[in-house]
Amino acid sequence: MGLFRWRARDQVEPRRADNDAVDGIAYTDPQGFVWIAPIGSVVDGASLPRYLWSIMGGPFEGKYRNASVLHDVAYGEHNRPWQDCDRMFYYAMRCSGVSAIEAKTMFYALYRFGHHWKFPIKRAKPVKYEGGLVARGEEIPRAIPVNPTEINDARDWISTADPTIEQIEKKADAETQ
Repeated sequence: MGLFRWRARDQVEPRRADNDAVDGIAYTDPQGFVWIAPIGSVVDGASLPRYLWSIMGGPFEGKYRNASVLHDVAYGEHNRPWQDCDRMFYYAMRCSGVSAIEAKTMFYALYRFGHHWKFPIKRAKPVKYEGGLVARGEEIPRAIPVNPTEINDARDWISTADPTIEQIEKKADAETQ
């Protein structure tokens, strides 16, 4: 599931519409990639569609908090493909103690309805990352509104079938077409 090295404070102080991950977070995913929300990262929960907040609570509450902060930072940077960011969110939730059914349902909803971007290297804008220039993804306008019935149906399917992450991605991709 991965490993957290630093954690954000338990309580996040509101700052206008944003929040700070004041203590910073480092998470190593199962593939060994380290995801970092540096000290002072500004996060607002916007990487998660608002409807999902009604399922899980606010993005700065409970077991979802560290995964949500990392996901916000990753979505803001666009340094990795959105699919990697969404998978990290799933694994970080599991590492934080979120149940498999809840984490998989959140992953499905985010993969299906999240704010995604293209990551074509040849068209990407370079950004500085870890001392070098890397490609940066470009936003893809998404007009798919969150469908609560579809999320509930996915939760039922996840509860009975216990699909893998790859099977969830395949289902979400098929429903997009």
